[in-house]
Amino acid sequence: MQRKLSSRYSDIFNNRLTKPIAFLRDIYRQGKLSELLSFIIWEVLHTLRLIPKRRYLQFDERTPLILTNGSSCERDLGEDLQRFFAERGLNIVATQDDWVVLAIGSDGARYGSLRADDRVLYKSNEIGKPASFLARFPSEIKAIFITSRNSVFVCCRGAVHSSEDDGLTFRETLEFDTPVSFFRHNNGMTEMPDGTLIIGEYGNVWEGKAFRKIAYLYFSTDNGGSWARSDFLIRSGANKHVHIVAYSHLFSRLFVTDGDNTKKLWASNSLMSPSLQTIGSWKPVNRFHIQTGGYTSVAETTQKVLFGTDYLGGSNFLVESTDGRRFSKRMVPDPFRRSPILNMVKRRSEKGVEIWANLPHSTPRSLLMYSADDGANWSKVIEYSNPDQKVSLLSSASNSVDDLYLSIEDVKRARRGVYRIADQP
Repeated sequence: MQRKLSSRYSDIFNNRLTKPIAFLRDIYRQGKLSELLSFIIWEVLHTLRLIPKRRYLQFDERTPLILTNGSSCERDLGEDLQRFFAERGLNIVATQDDWVVLAIGSDGARYGSLRADDRVLYKSNEIGKPASFLARFPSEIKAIFITSRNSVFVCCRGAVHSSEDDGLTFRETLEFDTPVSFFRHNNGMTEMPDGTLIIGEYGNVWEGKAFRKIAYLYFSTDNGGSWARSDFLIRSGANKHVHIVAYSHLFSRLFVTDGDNTKKLWASNSLMSPSLQTIGSWKPVNRFHIQTGGYTSVAETTQKVLFGTDYLGGSNFLVESTDGRRFSKRMVPDPFRRSPILNMVKRRSEKGVEIWANLPHSTPRSLLMYSADDGANWSKVIEYSNPDQKVSLLSSASNSVDDLYLSIEDVKRARRGVYRIADQP
């Protein structure tokens, strides 16, 4: 049976663990002693207040919108929601379409799936107009990526499908190692300046007494017509899957993070290397777990690249670099500390670039936040209680766009709203 180790970490720190010997045995067998040790060190430093205040994320004094049990999450949350965003110079509008996954192309076209049938791809060319049907896929749409040429890539479990005619026709172009694998929306596929496409395989497949190693990278130099596979992450010790594949325009290199045991961040040595598919073309940024790695989210501004950690149940950090070589980290403060920074999305505003980040797994409070100054300071936007409520960042774009889409859901009352955030008109 698949053991959910991250859930057990949460049990340790909340004093709900009932079988400590069995848990420690599982930790040892799965090679996660270094991760547990890091968790304990961070917990002790935080509890004893040995971490300087400047090493925590800083929030402004504005009060967030707080969702409590029973909060309405219908198509319109009412005057409170409108007023809250207006005070921040933002406009929020309930969308006509109930998006689940959404990607915005360079021409402004929106491609996505709707909750009514998440196997179907829809397209919207004009804000406020109903989306039109494009294609139906074998299973739910997990991720969408649109290239600089406006080619559309749709990822379902087990395969990637592509279209070069604005979504009118699709063909399967890549089959993953397992039928349940996919790439992570907004984080698992990227494009280099020369048009090379890179995908990282993600999935959780339990085989016997361990997870199957599926941390493969896939490269295409012909717009997705054919793909070459690299297993350098697996040969370097990765035991599970790929979290992030991202090209950095600021540093002119690729960043890749692998998940679970090793949790490393890899940087390409040079885009002029003979082959990005070989071990020698990559350098690990972190060599030890305590240095943090295995990030689940990434965002880049004109000055720095930011990563969000993946430590469900432990302490989480926002990690940043201004040169691609040296990285500094700041801890997420309570009560949101135990949630990974699962996703980060950029939005282009009149005042500059905003970074929106979601921390959905904290107990007792989860958080949606944003920064308007390259991540130096943050504003709490929505506090909510997981699992009774869910807030998700839905949209992605290869370039900065003027708006972003999020969903707010009241799980118990089965009510969900999708909203578009943009500058005030």
